[in-house]
Amino acid sequence: MIEVPIRQSWLGTFSNCPEWARNVRYGLVRERETSDMLRGNMVHAAIEYCGNELMSSGVRPPLDEAIDHMDAVFHELCGSVEVWRHELEEIVDVARDNLTVWYEDLFPSLNPVAVEKHFRFPLDERDGVRVVLEGTADWVEDGVIYDWKNPSRSYEPWEKQRWDIQSHVYCAAFDCPKFRLVALVKGKMQIIEIERRVPHLEALKDMCWSIVELLQSDLKVWPQRWAGWHCSPKWCPVWQAGECRGKHLGPTPW
Repeated sequence: MIEVPIRQSWLGTFSNCPEWARNVRYGLVRERETSDMLRGNMVHAAIEYCGNELMSSGVRPPLDEAIDHMDAVFHELCGSVEVWRHELEEIVDVARDNLTVWYEDLFPSLNPVAVEKHFRFPLDERDGVRVVLEGTADWVEDGVIYDWKNPSRSYEPWEKQRWDIQSHVYCAAFDCPKFRLVALVKGKMQIIEIERRVPHLEALKDMCWSIVELLQSDLKVWPQRWAGWHCSPKWCPVWQAGECRGKHLGPTPW
């Protein structure tokens, strides 16, 4: 039996651009650390701290304690940021505002059974090949999975309900049909309810098998996708490395 491991986050990269995904999978490019990542990592770390404290002691830690933990994470990670898209003070302020709205408006109703739960499960087998999906869920409760996002703007719910791949994978991994995507945006919270059932699981299998065909083909280049915000020197590490469109259009085409 040949195992083909696929990470959930990599599936998202593939949906942006197959050639980008190929470069990431084989270690041909490295994604630069940005201030956006820092903001998200700070809030994630503080929420993880709150969840672990609640599960271990049965008591919700005070908000000030969670903020102190987040500030410590900031000091640990800020030195690795390579691209600052916002002022340092703004990153800290927005992260604190996002944590506060989560703590005050959502945390009181939460009771996790797992936080930052890693999973690795066989999705399907065909002709001696097994597809295995891997990832880490932010927060798992009895009957629902939560995922925290810290985007710069809120989402269109219908787009996530129709196209979000992460919810397909998590619901399959934990055999749970309910997924809640929580977007924390500049001190405001948006909750998007998503359901994934058997038809979505079958669709996920078909998508993964189409990718396996590419992985087994040993192609030197995969299809390039130019449509969308991600096809830009600002976001794509392949472009930043001077490959794909960046080879011809340069780092500042617009």
